[in-house]
Amino acid sequence: MRFLSLLLLTITFLSCKEAAPEKKFISAPSLIEQQVRHIDTSLFSIKKYISRDTVVSDTTYIPRENFRKEVSAFLNIPDLSDAKKARSFNEETRYDELLKRVIISYTPLDPINEPYQRIELFVEPNLAAGDQVKTILITRRQGDRNGFEQEELIWQMDRSCTRLLITRKPGEAEQMYKEKWSWNE
Repeated sequence: MRFLSLLLLTITFLSCKEAAPEKKFISAPSLIEQQVRHIDTSLFSIKKYISRDTVVSDTTYIPRENFRKEVSAFLNIPDLSDAKKARSFNEETRYDELLKRVIISYTPLDPINEPYQRIELFVEPNLAAGDQVKTILITRRQGDRNGFEQEELIWQMDRSCTRLLITRKPGEAEQMYKEKWSWNE
């Protein structure tokens, strides 16, 4: 009898509890995946620029079949259209008058335990053609007593993408490594 009472009480409590609305966020990895598929089938010449500590050290051409592997850091960002992942992020939308862009920012609820600190989409409002995402900016940070690593990923739709990696180890100078892939600039 006691078990039955406890079961009824639990069912009553759960049925009265109001369900939180599901968050509907934009999928930045899906937008980037569309771009990568387009580049895979295009005739663009893909150039890769490598810099270390602001000094350009190498420029090469990348075969289209290698592009996906080259930009894998962009494809591995969290997909916030997944309701489970979206629960751990906040969304903020604002209009930047100077840029003439709507900026949609996603930031973690628990920044200490989430490596991705910011995912921003810069959207160009356009009533005639529809709003278009022009830039995606992602910041990832990790650190402990053995050092610090910050990665900035910038995807310029239909033009280029950049990966900037900044590392700092105890007793050493900060190191900066930059890769840029350009296909339509």
